[in-house]
Amino acid sequence: MTIELSGKKRLIYWSAFLVLFAGYPLFTHFIERSDTWLLFSAYASLWILSLPGLLIHGPSSMGASIPWTWDFIVGLGLRLSLMFTLPNLSQDIYRFLWDGHLVAQGISPYLFTPEQLITTEQWLESVPENASWLIDKMGPLSAGNHSNYPPITQWIFALGHWLQIKSITGQIAVLRLTIILADLLLFFVGRLLLNKLSLNPKYINWYFLNPFVILELTGNLHFEAFIALCLVGCLWLLIRGAYLWAGIALGIGVGIKLIPLMFVPLIAAYLLSQNQWMSQNWSKASSGKNIQTLGKFISGLLICIALFSAPFFDTVGVFNYAETTRLWFTKFEFNASFYYFFRWLGFLWKGYNLIALFGPLLSGISVLIILYLSRLVWLNQCSLIAAMMWTMLLYLLLATTVHPWYWTTVLILSIMTKSRIGLIGSVVVFLSYSAYQALGVDEKPIWILIEYGLIIGFALFEWSDFRRQRLPQPCQNS
Repeated sequence: MTIELSGKKRLIYWSAFLVLFAGYPLFTHFIERSDTWLLFSAYASLWILSLPGLLIHGPSSMGASIPWTWDFIVGLGLRLSLMFTLPNLSQDIYRFLWDGHLVAQGISPYLFTPEQLITTEQWLESVPENASWLIDKMGPLSAGNHSNYPPITQWIFALGHWLQIKSITGQIAVLRLTIILADLLLFFVGRLLLNKLSLNPKYINWYFLNPFVILELTGNLHFEAFIALCLVGCLWLLIRGAYLWAGIALGIGVGIKLIPLMFVPLIAAYLLSQNQWMSQNWSKASSGKNIQTLGKFISGLLICIALFSAPFFDTVGVFNYAETTRLWFTKFEFNASFYYFFRWLGFLWKGYNLIALFGPLLSGISVLIILYLSRLVWLNQCSLIAAMMWTMLLYLLLATTVHPWYWTTVLILSIMTKSRIGLIGSVVVFLSYSAYQALGVDEKPIWILIEYGLIIGFALFEWSDFRRQRLPQPCQNS
């Protein structure tokens, strides 16, 4: 069917795009994360200007009548507008550049902290020429700890150095290009998966044209774009029956960040449930086939993890990596929800912060939630994708540290279901930037209450609807 747009709609759509094309670089150049009200106002403006591409319900809505090629061009153009800008909301890029320099020289980033390297005479020749500047920009927290970024991410960090690019802007542009390429591929794979799930493929716009995604991933160089791509790719391959490749896709995601590991029990439950609940008379042969299918998936996952981990395998490095990862559950805290309530109870009980107790305890609850949702998937009482989305959402609600870009995984999984919690969260999670002040980090309880009040309230509404549904096939949307 030929899509015809009125001249007025064309004018609105492309006018909004032109303003956004200028607005994103201006946002990056002139707004600091400590400028709370200016930051929130500008973010809200980006959302308003993005509405022509995001409002896709109803045949008469502008977003629904826009050709997908226009959406692709606009999403690509907005990302390219940030190509040579510096991240303004995150310091992580400076640690990326540091780790990339070490990897390019064949040095494991898991063996030494930046502070150790710069103060040890025998290693001074190995540090970057601008080492002091990088350490100052990454901040003492990052400089004083070992790297916690998995191996595939480390290889991406090293790309600019391997290409002999000397300028910081050029190295950042290389990293940004990889994220843009991941988003472009996700646009097409996401549309394929949405079609397969009998959902509107235009829903991918809620990721591709989302100001949160463009700012946090392309703008601030967070690699959740690869996690989103690997998850969508894994789901697409599972539906197609390519189980070995699905395992490899998830393994690549683990090589970017460890988060996809939490989905392994859910996927295992889905694979073991195949054909088992379609009739009352399932046979041992079908059960054995399900085990073979799971074996293919696990083989792909383990082979991939082994390959990307081998070059960095070292007893000291593994220990350092594990210790740094442990700090996320026992020491670091930012923009938490339920954890802050338990922390408050801890102060009433003991008079000091009990994060070393409550962090692991909440992580244990997350494990129980994963097992519970895995059981629902195995019993064919909820879809695999919905269970993955709820797993990630509840994990973040129980976590001690929740940076805004962590929300990307909830967003992309919710797009593949009938849930809207991901879209809601991508708007309000930005309120966490209210914690950044000119003199440091100072979280404001009122902003956290507003942020999580909206998220939890909407999540409870959707959970009640989710529990009322019983689906015949665990890979269908819920």
